[in-house]
Amino acid sequence: MLNCSWCNKKIGENDPLSAIDIKFHKGMDFSDREGEIIPVYLKSADKNVSMIVTTSDSLAKKKGQDGLFPVCSDICGINLKEALNADLGK
Repeated sequence: MLNCSWCNKKIGENDPLSAIDIKFHKGMDFSDREGEIIPVYLKSADKNVSMIVTTSDSLAKKKGQDGLFPVCSDICGINLKEALNADLGK
């Protein structure tokens, strides 16, 4: 079972699930954390959010997705994207 990265609501096995994906900056290496859920601090939102580090053999990684933030709804996805963009200066 996962929790929404933005609101922390539990996402059940049969609940709809989306994810916000990111590509790491060159030189960032999380290979020792593959498959783990790790906290990421977002300064703009002043909170930690959960990110899944993709595994090297996953379809997500092959598509260029290095990290996935699970979200429970469109609104949580929008809020998370805004916070990520603010922290990245976009």
